Amino acid sequence: MKNIYVVGSINMDIVNKVHHFPHPGETVEGLHTAYYPGGKGANQAVAAAMSGSNVQMVGAIGNDAFGTPLLNSLRDKGVQVGHVKSKESGSGLAFITVNEEGENCIMLSQGANGQLSGTDLPNEMWDDAALILLQNEISWDINLQIIHKAKERGIPVWMNPAPAFLLPNDIYASIHTLILNETEAGLLTDRLIVDENDALLAITQLINKGIARVVLTLGSKGLIIADETKQLTYFNAYLVNSVDTTAAGDTFIGTFASSWLSGQTLCESMQFASTAAAIAVTKPGAQDSIPSKSDIEAFIRSEPRPSQRILSYLN
Repeated sequence: MKNIYVVGSINMDIVNKVHHFPHPGETVEGLHTAYYPGGKGANQAVAAAMSGSNVQMVGAIGNDAFGTPLLNSLRDKGVQVGHVKSKESGSGLAFITVNEEGENCIMLSQGANGQLSGTDLPNEMWDDAALILLQNEISWDINLQIIHKAKERGIPVWMNPAPAFLLPNDIYASIHTLILNETEAGLLTDRLIVDENDALLAITQLINKGIARVVLTLGSKGLIIADETKQLTYFNAYLVNSVDTTAAGDTFIGTFASSWLSGQTLCESMQFASTAAAIAVTKPGAQDSIPSKSDIEAFIRSEPRPSQRILSYLN
């Protein structure tokens, strides 16, 4: 069986819980501080592995006190770590503030992630990968190298453009699936997304750039997907009590990739991944909040499935 390769960041998340986010110039008292293994790449790798896929992580850790716990967390959750490099630097850090509603804001310090280079990419990836997951917490030059070579080798690339910045227009046609939230879609399309019509216009703009499939996540409002047939479908989200949304998007992406590769239909994969994300937000932390395949299946059996509806077809 071929592998999902995740090339991306590995961070230690330093999470502070507060009543409310501080305004500029304001000091607020932290209610609790905790350390959780995270990083968008690592989180997505864990989600895919927890859903049953063979997953290879390609990334970098530092030679500091955080490096070994970060590596052990991946290994303990079933991710293959033979392609994770140790760099002469500190590990990547994410400083996360979470308010009482479970919303978060995040500041990143790249650390070893910024030292990952093209020479760290394993040669076997080009023969062994069924799918490559990318994000924007490592050098764009590496992502660009991967996207071009994967296209040559016929390997689908799924891109999560977070943190978001404007991508070159000629790169979109080489991305099979783009998964992003409202803020990221707004930046890529120079459009403020406040309602469903704005979301549809943004998706149309992205599809017209040549992407095969776009998934726009809307948090508690659900998601919209434009598939290869240019059908636009809206999926409602599960209603849950949110504790921490830090890894919700990463959980969705990794679980979605695993489910789709396992042979489930696009609709089934959407529902499965949405369920995983709903479970993740009810727990604190990043990787520690990501559910197993059996947890997801049990939740689906116990809860009514949210509705979905076809919105339209793109011309």
